[in-house]
Amino acid sequence: MQNVAASPTPVSHEPQSLARLIGRVAGMISSENFPSGDRAALKRLAPDRPPSLAFYRFCFLHLPEGWQNNIGAWQTLLAGLAVMGTQPHRPDRPVGQALAEHRYREARLERLLKARDDVLYTLTLRLARFLAAKGESVNWLDLANLLLTKDWDKHEAVRLKIAGDYYHHQKTDKD
Repeated sequence: MQNVAASPTPVSHEPQSLARLIGRVAGMISSENFPSGDRAALKRLAPDRPPSLAFYRFCFLHLPEGWQNNIGAWQTLLAGLAVMGTQPHRPDRPVGQALAEHRYREARLERLLKARDDVLYTLTLRLARFLAAKGESVNWLDLANLLLTKDWDKHEAVRLKIAGDYYHHQKTDKD
């Protein structure tokens, strides 16, 4: 496992910076060198329970300064990546596309895209389990943006992207 010290600089809100961070974090968690006990602890993270020491250790060692402002979102991201197994992150595979191709129900997607805070965290973890059961890898940047974005206009753009990818790839009974 690559030993990465905590960054002394705050995370940039530039999409490319978050994309690199998500790719790096996904690579660490899915690495065969990542401690299996820590991976198991991350899988058990839930928004209604306090985080484990494995979560805090990972965050202090590998996330940029300021992660503490979004503990629930980071718990959800790390748990989701751990749940999805050895290849959770695939930058060329939009979440909406994967959901459409696996016939994820529209009502479930609507609940996810409308949700906030703990409900959003819970529904994102359910989504991760759904995708893991299908053996699917997706672009976790889509989900990271959904979880971490606080600005209303940017959050709406994330929701539109996921919904657009879903409807663009949705199979109908005529297909």
